Amino acid sequence: MGASILTARNLSKVVPSAEGELTILHELSLELNKGDSLAIVGSSGSGKSTLLGLLAGLDLPSSGEVTLAGQALSTLDEDQRARIRAEHVGFVFQSFQLLDSLNALENVMLPLELDGRKDARERATHLLERVGLGQRLTHS
Repeated sequence: MGASILTARNLSKVVPSAEGELTILHELSLELNKGDSLAIVGSSGSGKSTLLGLLAGLDLPSSGEVTLAGQALSTLDEDQRARIRAEHVGFVFQSFQLLDSLNALENVMLPLELDGRKDARERATHLLERVGLGQRLTHS
């Protein structure tokens, strides 16, 4: 087993609604180790996007705790959460916005280069190969 990179303990999210309160997530717990993969599936409105937002520190839970890369996200301010996201989290959104003028490799390299990573090309190549796109590096 690898080192834990992401832990959620008793994670809940409750939001106001016309009827009072709506519980989106109730006491969810999970742990991901370095190198793990996870698929979050469910019907529309089941809380998938809310969960991802909480795990990445885009939103804070009503109760419970998320620890990412050894940092309890609730103890960090928005700038600190943004930095830890930049270093440890990657999202592919349903309507992802790739730059048409860049090929696949360049699109993946861009955020790495903006972060000052000297190994941007090697890292982007590795990531594309890892998801089965190694043969499409130069495709636009």
